[in-house]
Amino acid sequence: MNIPRRFVSAALIAAAAIMVLLGTLWFSSLRHGYSQIANTISELGETGASHAPLVAFGFFLPVGLMVWLALWLLRRATSGRDVSLVLFPMFCLGTGYVVSAFFPCDPGAPLWGSWRTLVHNVAGLVDYGGTGIGFLLVCRCLAREKVTGQAAAFGVGGVLALVCLAVLCVPSEFPVRGAVQRMAELIQFAGVFCVCLLLPRTEAPNERLALDAGTGTCLQSERKRPGASEAGRSA
Repeated sequence: MNIPRRFVSAALIAAAAIMVLLGTLWFSSLRHGYSQIANTISELGETGASHAPLVAFGFFLPVGLMVWLALWLLRRATSGRDVSLVLFPMFCLGTGYVVSAFFPCDPGAPLWGSWRTLVHNVAGLVDYGGTGIGFLLVCRCLAREKVTGQAAAFGVGGVLALVCLAVLCVPSEFPVRGAVQRMAELIQFAGVFCVCLLLPRTEAPNERLALDAGTGTCLQSERKRPGASEAGRSA
């Protein structure tokens, strides 16, 4: 049985999301006083934490690699230069987790601190900002295709991801930044999962990817018009 790569990619994204959920619940249960509302996921692997190496290389790194693999498989199953413009920001989701594995934050996940914390926070900026922008690009493509419902969903998701990023950068909102981060994670994984299912296969005989600014169609497959093949043969 030949399973389309886009379904494999979607399954990998779903598995990564489940791993984030279970990993967060498990490692937070091992830390006294940890709050899902106030504390970030990064604090589970902060410098000096008792389970920091396990969080970094048994949680953060596998999640990031799974996201990268999913999007790499998806890119291999599609074609078109503009598809890369949509998928490239999605890779930022995996980048945030991979970088976090090697550059843990300082205790309490401050905005400023050691050089490792600065690298960690820049990765977070790329993570949430990149996927937010990616969702807005998908929204633009779907709106051009006049798929208004899906376009609106990705537009709202992109804006919410960027709003969450802005809130995470405001020190006065630290008491609820854990909840804000979890909302951002939900938006990210749900959005990337949907992107995996929206991008068409290139192997299908009657389909070609039409993510082309000249034709005005995006993230949809363009079927041949009836009689087009006959006209081509007669020509």
